Amino acid sequence: MKWFVNLGMQFKSRFSKSNPAQDLIDLEKGKQLYLASKFHDAVLHLDVAANSGFNIAVYELRAKCFQKLDYHYKAIEDFDKVIEDNPLKFLNYYSRAISKNAIFDLQGQIEDLHNCIYYYKKNKNIESAILKNLERDLLTAENYVEGIKNNIASIHNVSYAEIKNHINECLLQIRRIKLRARRFKSQRSTEILLEN
Repeated sequence: MKWFVNLGMQFKSRFSKSNPAQDLIDLEKGKQLYLASKFHDAVLHLDVAANSGFNIAVYELRAKCFQKLDYHYKAIEDFDKVIEDNPLKFLNYYSRAISKNAIFDLQGQIEDLHNCIYYYKKNKNIESAILKNLERDLLTAENYVEGIKNNIASIHNVSYAEIKNHINECLLQIRRIKLRARRFKSQRSTEILLEN
């Protein structure tokens, strides 16, 4: 069976020679079109770069384009590849959670927000903006869950208690991060005062 796989790889390599210079041009053109909010055109160039086996940045940018075009299933596929390549980058979980929310995958959204918080805690740079966004999204999800409390199992195939606990756990983690950041900031201010 291995010979068959190798044969396929040889066939692919003979007939799908990529042009690295052209791939780079397509990536750059895709970036420019993304920044110009021409998402559909950007996807065309990024598709060419992705098909030639270019680096993972292509998938991340293409996923963002797909989100802007409301092609959330495709965005999730690309974010899956990006997260598989670098599972420590917390913002990719947040971005994928946005698409999962758009397709009404409540459990997937909360799991991604949880992963975002988990890897965010390991990050040295505390950004209050991302924490505010995470907290806002979790509170929105919590309000939604409360609104469909009696029907949540039939709509989302998850129990009310399970999803509610998961949301509460995430909100608790955010509070702990904020508390730790305040302590660090207060401690740092005291150190600066003592130095002067």
